[in-house]
Parts: sequence; structure tokens; C-alpha cells
Amino acid sequence: MEIKTTRVFQDLLESNKRINVFQGSSRASKTYNILIYFVYKLLNEENKILSVVRKTLPALKGSVLRDLKEVLIMYDVYDPNAWHQADGYYQLGSNPIEWFSIDDETKVRGRKRDYLFINEATEVSHDEYTQLVLRTADMIVLDLNPSLWQSWIYDLEGREDVNYNIITYKDNPFLPEIQIQEIEKLKERDPNLWRIFGLGLKGMPTKMVFTHHQMYYELPKDAKLLGYGIDWGYSDPSTLVAVYKNDEGIYAEEKLYLKNVTIPDFIYKIKDLNLNLYDDYIADSANPQAIEELKRNHINCKPVKKNSILHGIDLLKRNNFYVNVNSKNLLNELQSYIWKTDKNGNNLDEPVDSNNHLLDGIRYVLEMKLGKNTGVFVY
Repeated sequence: MEIKTTRVFQDLLESNKRINVFQGSSRASKTYNILIYFVYKLLNEENKILSVVRKTLPALKGSVLRDLKEVLIMYDVYDPNAWHQADGYYQLGSNPIEWFSIDDETKVRGRKRDYLFINEATEVSHDEYTQLVLRTADMIVLDLNPSLWQSWIYDLEGREDVNYNIITYKDNPFLPEIQIQEIEKLKERDPNLWRIFGLGLKGMPTKMVFTHHQMYYELPKDAKLLGYGIDWGYSDPSTLVAVYKNDEGIYAEEKLYLKNVTIPDFIYKIKDLNLNLYDDYIADSANPQAIEELKRNHINCKPVKKNSILHGIDLLKRNNFYVNVNSKNLLNELQSYIWKTDKNGNNLDEPVDSNNHLLDGIRYVLEMKLGKNTGVFVY
């Protein structure tokens, strides 16, 4: 049997370290080759437990589990009767490959294993990582895109028990030319994104939170509506923003930006736009009364299930981002939305909470719609 692998597989074969970190660019085939390695390892061992972990279960199902099933099929060892979706494991001979999310604390703190694979490890806190490590007897593997410039993971580099690897799309010889071209376009468009998704290096702190947006004139025909984001205000504006997605990226169009309006007035303005009221209108959950008023007026309004602000920002940063040329208030927010700084002027991992009302609406939509698929990158 001939199985095509990349440098990631070879690095793991040669590693004698307990902890192995793969920090890298987009399309470097980190996750896929880590799974190839672990399946190869388990096929040559008995009575071992591998835990595959990610921050949320939907994200795990939408990314890693699809790759795992593909790898098992490639090895010709996939048995649908051994895939126990409800219980969260695959029985590979005498070796269970289990999967679970970090948001299930009973699993994080209660299980023991031989091997551990944490996918998109920047989503995991240091405490969660520590709890998993304490219950792992043998090898630990982490992969990540270095989109955050501050993380506990970067402190692992240089430790004697850690094999810390930085890889790029160039380490994947099977990458189609069209995807290579998309990644290399970042050189000219956004040097910071090029560092992260092209060179596999930590992003450099810049004052502005978002620097990679472009303007568009007409929405592509294949762009599908994800939903409308709503942020409440009175002296601050109440806002409505449409968010779309296709294979190229995220598209946003400002719909309403209204100051000093009541909720009934806001509802009237929404209806005046002649939008489909059965589409998803995703709003800040801090105002349940306003959400209920929209529902009573037959607007399909849902409260956002909030994650961290950084998580929402990261969802947008991972995709190409296009803003309608007529969305003047949104473009203004992008220019003024900046990171907080410490007394020495160094950026903190927290944005200034002002002039971000349309941006918050976009974030709410992405949290609800793409938070389940954080492993799926556009480039």
C-alpha cells in the first residue's frame, strides 16, 4: 500500500519528544498527516487509546472527523460498524480512537489516554491543556495556525521535551497550483496575513484589528446569505448588516445604521427594506426584550450564542473579507477598530469596545454560522 505523506508525518516518525507542536500556514496538511501518523501507529500497537480533541464538538465533526474517516478508508481499515458516532469513538482493532470537545469538562478532567491530539490548539486555554496533559501517558501532538500573537503555546518552543515545528504550504507537495496562487496573493494584499497563512509565523501586532478587507461593488452570484447581524443601541446606533459567504470569502453589506431609534422604529425600518423576514436575524443576546419584540413582529430573530470576542475576530480573519463599497459606516468602523494597549504602548489581545456596532453584528452571524466549522479555511 502506498500512502502519500508530507513532512509532518516524517517529523512524527522521527520524533523522540513527548510533545510535538505543528505551527503552520494554511494548506500545510498538518491535521491530515497527524491523523495518518496516528492510524499508522495504532495499526502496529494494541490496547492503546487515542483522544482527538477540539474546542467545540461541531468544529470537530466538521473538520477532523471527516479527515479521520478519509484516512481510515485510505488505509482500507474503515468499518462503518466500528464508527460509533453517538458514543464518540472508532474501534480500530483493540485501539479506541475517541473524540470529544473541550466544552465538555467532564471528559476533559475525567479520561485517561495513551495519545492525545489537540486540533487548533490556540482555541484551548492553558488550564484545559494542562488537564488533558496530566491524563495522557505518552505522545501529545498539537496543531495550530498562529493567528494570535500571544498564546501559551508559543512558550512551548525551546523546551527540551517539545519538538516544535513550523511548516508551510510549501511542505505540502500535493497542493494544487490554484490554492498555492491564492495563498501567495496575500504577499501583496496583507503582509500580516501572509506571515500567518503563508509563512506559518505569528502575526505581528498592528494597531488596527482588521487590515485585510477589500471592497466589492456587486455581490457574487454564488454568495449565499448566512444571516443578518443586529446590534442594539439608542445613543449608540442600532445596526443591521447582511453577511454572505462563498468559496472566496465573507461579504458584508450595511443595511441599517440608526441612532436614537426605539425598537418599534427599528422594526419598521427592517420591514421597510423588504427583506425576507424568515431568514436568520442574529442579535446581541443582551437585550432579550428586543429579540422578543422582533419575533412578535414575525422577524426570525435569534440570540447569538456568544463565544469570546477574540474567537469571533479570528473567524473573520481566517477568511477573505469583502465589504460593499456603499457601506460607509462599516468601512469607517474598520478604520477605527483598534487593539487596546498597555502603558508602554504594546498591543493587548483585546479590542477597544467602541465604534464596532456593525462589526459586532458580523461577528454574531459568524459565531452562529461558522463557529461550527472553524477548521474550514477559504485559503
